[in-house]
Amino acid sequence: MAAIFVNDVTAQSKDRAISTFSSVLVRPMTGTDRDLDGALSLSQAVHWPYCRDDWSLALELGQGLLAEVDGQIVASTLWWSYGDAFATCGIIIVSPAMQGRGLGRALMENMLEATGDRALLLNSTEEGHRLYESFGFSDISTVHQHQAQLPDVLSAFPVGPVRNMRAGDLPAIAKMDEQAFGAERTRLIESFNRIGTSAVIERNGSIEGFAMCRPFGLGHAVGPVVAATAGDAQSLIRHFMVEKPGGFLRVDTTGDSGLGDWLTAQGLPEVGHVTTMIRGQRPPAAGQARIYGLASQSFG
Repeated sequence: MAAIFVNDVTAQSKDRAISTFSSVLVRPMTGTDRDLDGALSLSQAVHWPYCRDDWSLALELGQGLLAEVDGQIVASTLWWSYGDAFATCGIIIVSPAMQGRGLGRALMENMLEATGDRALLLNSTEEGHRLYESFGFSDISTVHQHQAQLPDVLSAFPVGPVRNMRAGDLPAIAKMDEQAFGAERTRLIESFNRIGTSAVIERNGSIEGFAMCRPFGLGHAVGPVVAATAGDAQSLIRHFMVEKPGGFLRVDTTGDSGLGDWLTAQGLPEVGHVTTMIRGQRPPAAGQARIYGLASQSFG
């Protein structure tokens, strides 16, 4: 997609960016300092706890668009394609000073063109819900954000057959994630393992669940959490709570995970929730393991 200045453009093509008002540049996001610093300032303006490395990883794993006005980055959207049939999108931000002028719609139109016929999943704030509905997205579930500063000393909790992940576990973990998520995302799993730590549930020589913990925002985020039972998911999350005493920890759980009350009791209260929406049909999950904790609200 070529970047151009647009002036009240009302049509679009594969090589043109669009907007609903003049003097706006809509263009692909790059990994330059200018783009990453501008994107960081944008997320800070809406009080999202992204750090620069979070933006860098998101772009490394996907693609993005930025909108500029007078050389200032004022809006963003990113997406992550998992094969030819499915993608997720997120970090859809419009600067508070530029809201209500059609920028969000312009970026969504361009992103939908870029993702083609793929089913597209996103997690919507209350403010963005009506816009996404207008593009054919429908509610399917919720995601609940749990986070807190952990105490320096944690009470005893049986963590079961949890151990740190070994290098040879990666193929089995990637396959389990693919079955539970419905699409292959080995690059994400490899990247999370590179920048963070991982743990698995192993019984009788077989891996039955895993979780990953990586630096994010104000501290660390646990996810994805993939397991066959809620008890195993709890053991995996608790493993990282024990590993990060005194640290800030975040877990984003699915609405039907059954983990909400347990997380609150563990000292990780819910601080907000979003609505999961989809446009198209999500690929079906397979196997007994399921996703209890998201990789992130953007990655899915």
